[in-house]
Amino acid sequence: MLIVADENIPQVKNAFGQFGDVRLFHGRSITNKDLTDADVLLVRSITKVDKNLLEGTKVKFVATATIGTDHIDKDYLNNAGIQFADAAGCNAYSVAEYVISAITEILLFNRQKFQGRTLGIIGYGNIGTKVDAFARSLGIDTVINDPPLERKTGDDKFKSLQEALNCDIITYHVPLNKGGVDNTVHLLNENNIKIIKDGVLLINSSRGPVVDNEALKNELKKNKRFNVILDVWENEPSLDKELLRITDIATPHIAGYSYEGKLNSTLFVYNKFCEYVGIEKTWEPDYLPIPNNLIRPPRTENNVELMKYILNNIYDITEDSNKLKEGLKLGDDQFPRFFDNLRKNYRIRREFFNYKIDASSLTVDQGRMLKTLRFDIIQKEVV
Repeated sequence: MLIVADENIPQVKNAFGQFGDVRLFHGRSITNKDLTDADVLLVRSITKVDKNLLEGTKVKFVATATIGTDHIDKDYLNNAGIQFADAAGCNAYSVAEYVISAITEILLFNRQKFQGRTLGIIGYGNIGTKVDAFARSLGIDTVINDPPLERKTGDDKFKSLQEALNCDIITYHVPLNKGGVDNTVHLLNENNIKIIKDGVLLINSSRGPVVDNEALKNELKKNKRFNVILDVWENEPSLDKELLRITDIATPHIAGYSYEGKLNSTLFVYNKFCEYVGIEKTWEPDYLPIPNNLIRPPRTENNVELMKYILNNIYDITEDSNKLKEGLKLGDDQFPRFFDNLRKNYRIRREFFNYKIDASSLTVDQGRMLKTLRFDIIQKEVV
């Protein structure tokens, strides 16, 4: 069979080569003509999959190696008898770790502690649940908002959107729903942005249009009264450079781009394809070795400083931000390619579970906290 795939899906030729000819394309350049004789289409978030792309082709299986599906016309696929699969959950830990890194960076800069902070988590799916567990392990109180889950479960742990927006830190983990009772387009808008208190940290790593970028920019220009971290943007890759300039930390849609998260995305769609065709699953990603260094943090009662020391050995989120902001020097016609190249050539970022932490200087509570964050805590130094 003929398989057309986004060139940025990791190890996709190794995974799908056993099924036929795998042809790679830039995700934004895949056309209807490219798919005329294709049986399978594998994409990421930058390819709009709809009638215009697929009509008149042989495609019978479409998969996106992403957790988001707003770029997929699922109604069309269903009506056309085309099987669809996504990679929901593949990079949930990656995004949760990005959020913790972001919170650590801003709290350290503002000389604040984890304890006593409140975190409004908007969206309580694969990612939101992990952010909740991580945050509570750090001593941050959480406020959960998820209307669909609240209706489904009746659980009183779910709070209103206004209560979540009243927190010290706000983070979005919702899908992009265009319309309906659970519409998430401009979930943060020119009206409810007024609810946000001075000194708050706002993070969006879900989908760009969840936050009204124009309203956010206008609010920040009027009075830069709270911190903002954006990983996702409206109109990617042609984002608002004026908003980019005034955002505290800005990254090019890479929160879920951990090494493991990216390989998981390929594995998830491979497994679903095997189930579709009724073939035994035999492929596993070719993972790089686990880093062999032991991190020895200094003794400190300040857990923000502890986390920052560890993160300095793992992932400096400001490095990603500085690279994206270098694009401010480029013209509007050059920036989209620059944005895409940052994503395509993104560095290897390993997830927390890969790293060993020497427990010699840690309190019992700190060791417990870091275990919850999935670090490997070593009680005695390995000789």
